[in-house]
Amino acid sequence: LPVQSAITHPRPGAAVPAGELTVKGYAWSGGGREVVRVDVSLDGGRTWRVARLAGERPAPGRAWAWALWELEAPVT
Repeated sequence: LPVQSAITHPRPGAAVPAGELTVKGYAWSGGGREVVRVDVSLDGGRTWRVARLAGERPAPGRAWAWALWELEAPVT
């Protein structure tokens, strides 16, 4: 399955101050396969940044839960 993911912070439509913003979310790849990378676009797909995967890494074939991720990004 393709990786499924969602942004959980900030909420859709939230006003955020200029400066550094922490974007958080979760991802799942299905079939016990580990999520190895999450790319995030904050400008409608023009550019992409690699998020940091948080938490412990599962054993191969044991990735049955969502993987948490976060990204520090500048906001103008």
